[in-house]
This record gives sequence, C-alpha cells and structure tokens, in this order.
Amino acid sequence: MHNKSSKQSSKPEKIEYPAWMCVECGHVYDPGAGDPYWEIRAGVPFEQLPEDWFCPVCNADKDKFRLFSSQL
Repeated sequence: MHNKSSKQSSKPEKIEYPAWMCVECGHVYDPGAGDPYWEIRAGVPFEQLPEDWFCPVCNADKDKFRLFSSQL
C-alpha cells in the first residue's frame, strides 16, 4: 500500500549562493542567473568562475568583486 504523504519530494533542493558586486561599476554577479556574456550557466558560485573571468560591464578583474548583501 502506498501512502502519498510519505513520498519524498523528487524536486532537488535549491542551493543558494551569495551574489558578488564589482567595486568598480556596481555590476552584480548573481549565481542564480549565471553570466550569459561568459556563457556561465545558472548555479555556478562565484568561487568556481574561471580565473580569467572579468566583469562583463567594465572589464574589472575578479578580485575587484566583493560579497553583496541586499538591504531590502
């Protein structure tokens, strides 16, 4: 006998990664969205971006990004 309420959800758990903001231009890298310019798929955390990755807006190096927290 199967009980629907005892079934575990087949939906994968959503993992949230923090966003990072460029100190030069204010561009925010959101891991949930990825980076279409660099063809980085959604879900890639900032730490896993290629070493040669740079800001798609102002070309600042990766080390010019800081953790971003929204104060909404």
